[in-house]
Parts: sequence; structure tokens; C-alpha cells
Amino acid sequence: MATPDAPCAPDTGVDIVTQPYRLFFALWPDSELRDRLVTLAHEARRHCGGRATPPDKLHLTLAFLGEAGAAQAESLTAATHRLCMAPGTWRLDHGGHFRGGGIVWLGGDDGAETLTALHRRLAALAEAAAGLSVPSDRPFRPHVTLRRRAKPPPVAWPEVTLDWHYRRVALVASGQRDGQHRYRTLAVSETASG
Repeated sequence: MATPDAPCAPDTGVDIVTQPYRLFFALWPDSELRDRLVTLAHEARRHCGGRATPPDKLHLTLAFLGEAGAAQAESLTAATHRLCMAPGTWRLDHGGHFRGGGIVWLGGDDGAETLTALHRRLAALAEAAAGLSVPSDRPFRPHVTLRRRAKPPPVAWPEVTLDWHYRRVALVASGQRDGQHRYRTLAVSETASG
């Protein structure tokens, strides 16, 4: 269950025992940041068209792990519950476009180095706990997908700076139900006291 302190994926009914599913580690924005991201996604429609990411699916994927079995998910769930991480901040201050899928995204360099280190740590955890490897065909580029099947945004878009404060990482299962992608949080990490 999401709390203001530890936002995570909504439980939209992924049955991780009987359906094929994929695992990933992610950060979810708190409600205030999510609302601002929704506004930016809406504003981008004028310039880019495409389809907005639903508000409850706005997140930062830290490590995509791909398909997993129930035993792997159980091992990784236990390891994630034991994971302790320091709080951090990622400053989002520029947008961009990935041609594959027409992805309009928001990202930032301030705090990205810490996220990259966290990405590597989570990849090592997935390998050690469940024998899952993070696909290495693309380098990790921290971003939030705002729109899909969209044209590139204007060069100066957006003229905004947002700070994403995070405290915990969620392990999430993604699967299909009723023809739609559904998410379910399996575990949330601990926060280091400091």
C-alpha cells in the first residue's frame, strides 16, 4: 500500500502465480510530484501529440529484470525487504525524446550519478538473489516517460525544475490483465537512518 513516505505502484491485480509477468525496480513519485508530472504530460500534448502515461504509472525504472518465475520473485522480494538505502534527490530539469516508441521524457543530470550507482547495486542484488540479469543492450538513462507515440518536444521544453525526493525502492511485477499492463508492488526497501 502506498504511503506519502513510500509511494509505490498501485496494486492493479497482477496475478504473479498464474500469469507470465516481468519484474523491475522503480521509484514512484509522491502525490505532489506526480501531479506536476501529469501537468507537464498534458502540456506536452500541444507540442508532441501522442498518448500520456496514466498518472498511476508515472515512475522511474531503475532496473528492468524481464520475465521471472515465482521462486525468483520470492527470493528477490525477500532480498528487497532487507535492502537498506539512503534517501536521495534527483533534479528533473530537461526533456527529451526516444525515437523508438516515440517516448517524450523528463530527466535530469543532478542526482543521476547516484541513481546510476543504485541501478548497478540493484542489478547485482537481482543477480545474487534470483539469478536475474539486467539487459545490457541499452545504457541506463534515468527518465520518466510522459508520453508515448509522440513527436519530439521543442528544444527548450520544459522550462521547469522539479526535485524528486526518494527514500525507498519498490520491486514491481508487471503483467497483462484485461488487455492492459497492470502493476503490483511485491516489496519495498528500507530507508537508512541517518
